[in-house]
Amino acid sequence: MRIQKGIIIVILTLLLSGCWDETQYKDLTIVPLVGIEGEEGDITTMFAFPTFQNGKIEYSSSQGKGVSTRAARSDANHQTMEALDMAHLEVILMSADLAKTDFAPSLDMFFRTPRNRITSYIAIVEGEMGTYFNPPGNLKSEISYYYPELLRTVVLYSFGANFTLQDAMKTMFDPGIDLALPYLRINEETGIPKVVGSGLFSKQRYTGVTLSSSESISAVIMADKLNKYARITFEWEAKNTQITVNVMRVKKKWTIGTDTITASYHLDVAVEEYAPHNLHEKKNREEAAAFLKTSFKEHFDAVIKKSQEAESDILGFGRKVRAFHQELWNKGDWQQTYANIPIQVEVDVRLKLTNIAE
Repeated sequence: MRIQKGIIIVILTLLLSGCWDETQYKDLTIVPLVGIEGEEGDITTMFAFPTFQNGKIEYSSSQGKGVSTRAARSDANHQTMEALDMAHLEVILMSADLAKTDFAPSLDMFFRTPRNRITSYIAIVEGEMGTYFNPPGNLKSEISYYYPELLRTVVLYSFGANFTLQDAMKTMFDPGIDLALPYLRINEETGIPKVVGSGLFSKQRYTGVTLSSSESISAVIMADKLNKYARITFEWEAKNTQITVNVMRVKKKWTIGTDTITASYHLDVAVEEYAPHNLHEKKNREEAAAFLKTSFKEHFDAVIKKSQEAESDILGFGRKVRAFHQELWNKGDWQQTYANIPIQVEVDVRLKLTNIAE
């Protein structure tokens, strides 16, 4: 009988106890946007968070300094009424100067804390971080809404790939591939932050080399990581017009030799805008396909050239080399090997749709 009573007491005690890691929302301030700048050992971090004022939700910001992002958050906590919580973080903005250093330790706090989400977007910004938290232009929305939607558009339209916190941390420490992150700049005319391309990394550091918007889309196509749209507009000078296509399907083949690489691509595209509207004729379709073949090859060659100059294997040739071509892989540091190996690009284009697509 005593044993039964003891068991009942233990069970009731367990039911009455709370969760060991329970955190009350009333004690926290949810942070959806973080900006990090400075240099190793001297980090400044800005936090944007919602506040309830005058009967509506408004966004405020707080700033902290320290030897790390964790120390900077502790400093910023002294200026807020509740503790800053990163569990719902959506965007991390990193200054270009900090990204040129080994900034992986600056992300460690966000990546290793179990409660934090690892699908937050990461982007590089040019200039002072404060300008991006208080842009001179009219965003027509709060910054905590603007940046997540802006970067979701980057993904949707294939301007970039693999730039969540999880992807970035994995890619930075993968010797066979390098990272590319969206690069933001304040538009001089509108004063609004804009994605102008992709910043190339070599290992864990930003190289200072940036792909343009069209080159960024081309890099996504070459890596065969298309999202819903992959639209590119080419100037067809011979016809005094433009042609806009959406890449529907990519078939790639990489042939890797002992001292050369041949990257072959077969693209199925849909023509979405073409002023003459005469592609129903076979001769004109063949002429357009030939022009697109040349134009895509020029873009792909530009991506290869820039990435080799930056010693940044953003396409991941190194993964295949490491797996199947040990002789080439063992020549030395892969980023240096990649920068010097001749890479020949071959492109074939097939027009699958020639009408205006919605």
